[in-house]
Amino acid sequence: MPFLIDTNVAIEWRDGTPAIVDAISKLAEPPLISIITRIELEGGVYRDPSHAALRRSRLDQLLTILPVLDLHAPVADRYRDIIAATGFSRRRILDRLIAATALTHDLTLITINGPDFRDIPGLKLEIWPAPAAQ
Repeated sequence: MPFLIDTNVAIEWRDGTPAIVDAISKLAEPPLISIITRIELEGGVYRDPSHAALRRSRLDQLLTILPVLDLHAPVADRYRDIIAATGFSRRRILDRLIAATALTHDLTLITINGPDFRDIPGLKLEIWPAPAAQ
């Protein structure tokens, strides 16, 4: 079963968090990310200039193995369905777009933040514990 990883999981993977690296290594095939996650990761590289070079290097390495799914009309259609069912929230736009990507491509979404996605009808969700809780 193919997986899409949420931004929070991708960040932990980029940063080399052992529990996340181990869990991802046990997946049957490499996970995918949404272009939304890629954009969020790009922004995070430069959030703290003292870590920018290391984060840039780690992200570039991840991007050589992580397929990135682009936004296109079917994802927008699924996003429309999600907000019709759950209501519009400006704060949740990016999460909703990531979920719409998973639904469009029939992927299971792996996240650390289950509450952000639990209300989305039809979304296959795998919730991993936060690394600090492991």
